[in-house]
Amino acid sequence: MLLHSNTMKQRVKNLGRSLRRGFRWCTSQRVTAARIASDLRALGVQPGQTLLVHSSLSAIGHIPGGSDEVIEALIEVLGPEGTLVLPAHSWREMEAGCRRFDARNTPCCVGAIPERFRAWPGALRSLHPSHSVAALGPRAEELVQGHEDCSTPCGAGTPYMKILETGGMILLLGTDLRSLTVFHTMEALAKVPYLMKPAADPFEIVDQNGVSRQLTVHRHQAGTAARFQEQEELLTRHGVLIQGRVGQARSLLVVGDRFLETMTELLHSNPKLLLNVIP
Repeated sequence: MLLHSNTMKQRVKNLGRSLRRGFRWCTSQRVTAARIASDLRALGVQPGQTLLVHSSLSAIGHIPGGSDEVIEALIEVLGPEGTLVLPAHSWREMEAGCRRFDARNTPCCVGAIPERFRAWPGALRSLHPSHSVAALGPRAEELVQGHEDCSTPCGAGTPYMKILETGGMILLLGTDLRSLTVFHTMEALAKVPYLMKPAADPFEIVDQNGVSRQLTVHRHQAGTAARFQEQEELLTRHGVLIQGRVGQARSLLVVGDRFLETMTELLHSNPKLLLNVIP
């Protein structure tokens, strides 16, 4: 009886969530791809950029075309010379014990837009089992290459570091600094002692052609209490963040090279800057 009661409670809770989502969808303002593109340009996204996007579809508003419309607007604004990159993280599945990463089929755990984009025609996915990215554009192959062989998920040699090193930008589209993966890049560069698990794990890695190989991969330590959102005022003062709106979503554009320079200096002075709880 207790199991039945718990099941019914969960069903009622899920129904309540669905009804609330439906209400927000019906009452939110309609946002078109043209509006999204216009807002992106006003924020500072320019043709030819390399742009890493962390996103929340629901925050943008009622988009009739859903994730496809957002992706199409991003591609339009960047133009044929630009490269669009989205996280395709699967750390949640790997933390649950999965030791097989298939670039074709392993789902991502960071939202509807990245999940759609990882299978977008022409997009390439890097082969890191917890922190892969999907990329589309002239730099896509360069960015994803060798990610699985890097000593950390987000540090030297990874797509995240390549973006910061080469003047790329990061867009927080309806999300905040808690989603900003390049904080982990800076932690890796600073060699903070709390970031990595003490031992690597064996994984089967399957690429987009179905070719499988066995690798040993180093992963992040789960559960570290981070102070990413608390850095917004500081980064704004240093000219790292540009604030605006895309649709109904409060959004931030992160200037990659300024972020790299600023956080290098700050973490050199205080390696525990990004920790809530000092281990």
